Amino acid sequence: MIATDEVVCAPSPVRVVVAATIGNMLEWYDFVIYAAFAIPISKCFFPTGDDGVSLLLSFITFGLGFVARPFGAIVLGGYADRRGRSKALGVTILLMALGTSIIALCPSYQRVGLIAPIVVLVARLIQGFSAGGAIGGTISMLVESAPPGRRGLYASFQQLSQGAQIMLAGLVPLTLTWVLPAEAITAWGWRLAFAVGLLIVPVGFYIRRAIDEAPIFNAKVVDRPAVPSIGIVLRHHWRAVLTGMFIVMLWTISQYVIYSFPVFAQNQLHVPLPQSYVGSVVVGAVWLLCPLVGILADRFQRKRVMMVGGLGMLCVAYPAYAFLIEAPGVGRLTATQIALMIFFLIYSTPASAVLAELFPTSVRATGISLTYSLGVTIFGGFTPAIVTALVGWTGRPISVAFYLMGAACISSIAVFTMRDRTREALL
Repeated sequence: MIATDEVVCAPSPVRVVVAATIGNMLEWYDFVIYAAFAIPISKCFFPTGDDGVSLLLSFITFGLGFVARPFGAIVLGGYADRRGRSKALGVTILLMALGTSIIALCPSYQRVGLIAPIVVLVARLIQGFSAGGAIGGTISMLVESAPPGRRGLYASFQQLSQGAQIMLAGLVPLTLTWVLPAEAITAWGWRLAFAVGLLIVPVGFYIRRAIDEAPIFNAKVVDRPAVPSIGIVLRHHWRAVLTGMFIVMLWTISQYVIYSFPVFAQNQLHVPLPQSYVGSVVVGAVWLLCPLVGILADRFQRKRVMMVGGLGMLCVAYPAYAFLIEAPGVGRLTATQIALMIFFLIYSTPASAVLAELFPTSVRATGISLTYSLGVTIFGGFTPAIVTALVGWTGRPISVAFYLMGAACISSIAVFTMRDRTREALL
């Protein structure tokens, strides 16, 4: 039996939001900093004599990390539904730190041969497993702690945390490239960026010890499944999973296109290394506006706001890339990233709340984690590799725009056909 005070006493909303946002920010930083340093990582662990092939192998390894995400969603999402969101988030954070430590300390190919890329792959699988369960626990914690009519605002802090991490993932490389020569970055300097990610460890311990569960989670204790929650999700909520996957499609493809812009700028447009990271810092700052989008989604409904974002991305992708490719430079690079970023935020910020509203409390973390992980694995995880291969095959950097436009078209159809639950209570 649950104690009365456990049911009626809500955790401090500010503490929940701050802890979940910082924890998710550092966890996502650990996951995506790999993409920011894909070029030196490719030379360290995947030397082939052909820089293009080495970079492609590096991005394929990045993508393989997403294969583990559905397994993390099943295991860690189920743990969050049974034991609590805060406990599960603590576990995911510590696992992410383990994977990050392995990459930071792994010897190069020149020193240990094939062991090096294998170890890096194992580390990416650990990170992918962790990330697979992280988003479900974070969004569930935020949405379940939200006051009535504020779920869009609270869920937006999940996106804000990703904006903060991409700004951090831009500032750290930018600082390193200013302080260290390019040769040092390639040889060992990139490892310092992974060391920064280990700040996640104390945050994980804090979340496990200091954050209480939301009243709705405690009140639904009798509804928690005796069988694994993944079985209930697949048996009774498979339509919600499919709908959510296509909603996630544009979210994740555009997100990883934005993440990999520094590499695209260096490799395809030959923008100097320090300048290629400037846009990431600016984009991260723009990303911090997502709570405003969350407020709009609460007021005008998720579906309407997301349609503006999806159709806007469909319309702006081609002219934005054409503008950049015509005269590559730091100004146009930043402007292109901002243009894509605005419509990405309008689309993706309400999507967090939408995923939460697709599933009942008893299996919410599993449902969100599985839906997002499958969407990311199928559509987004290999986006950097697909973009690299697509440009290499066509010889035209503008082909990235068509890839984005296809995703925008499909996801907009999924949003148009979904049921809007903005005004409905959580189940």
